Amino acid sequence: PDIDGFLVGGASLKPTFTDIIMSCVPPIPLKKPKFIKVKGVEPGARGVNLYAKVVKAATPVAANDELVEVVVGDDTGLVTLSVACDRGKALEVGKTYKVQNAHVSMIRGFIRLAVDKWAALKPSEDETVDTVNEKTDISAVEYELK
Repeated sequence: PDIDGFLVGGASLKPTFTDIIMSCVPPIPLKKPKFIKVKGVEPGARGVNLYAKVVKAATPVAANDELVEVVVGDDTGLVTLSVACDRGKALEVGKTYKVQNAHVSMIRGFIRLAVDKWAALKPSEDETVDTVNEKTDISAVEYELK
């Protein structure tokens, strides 16, 4: 039962009571994502956001049937994306995509930008990549991790 607007013994909440509680807790504003260039991708990076053009079509990974690798790039270089098979097959060569919340996986000392279920991979409407620097491939550089 409700007595003077307060809860007694697990009674249902009045709408006015929930309004009071919600007014005390301010909503957390969302931050705008910061997009970087391919040359800014480093080992151990998390929450990577970038615009990139697909250079090479999806190729299956030998050790895992559920993953494909796609080479993408911008004017600063190339990087290899590791994407789930169903998402990777939909990527078209020559089209620009927006990658959000990806993370770097080091595979035998080489960078792979992992696009998992928490990352967004969508065609880009607002930004396009015109030229791709194919001379600098950060996924071809071997890193010695400590």
